[in-house]
Amino acid sequence: MKQYTVYDTTGKILKTGQCIDKVFLLQANRPNRFVVEGRGNDVTQKVVDGKIVSKLPEEIGEIKKPKAIIVPFEKQKASITNEKLQNILKRLETLENK
Repeated sequence: MKQYTVYDTTGKILKTGQCIDKVFLLQANRPNRFVVEGRGNDVTQKVVDGKIVSKLPEEIGEIKKPKAIIVPFEKQKASITNEKLQNILKRLETLENK
């Protein structure tokens, strides 16, 4: 079995996989597609002169993380038992009657 990486004329990795030796060259089954032995990573690597190499940081670009949604403490959800709620309501009623 061989690990393979299929890439185009620009060196962009199109797919990776594993196959038996006999069908290795058949993995590049379209015009302007080529195959090299080894497993590449399309996000962090490219193919240059038939070799898998790391992309430059500017080629990778910044991976954008979604912004965290910050909920103020007073608006955060809370769980409370009915017993605790009843105790709070009784204490509130006591304070209001004073």
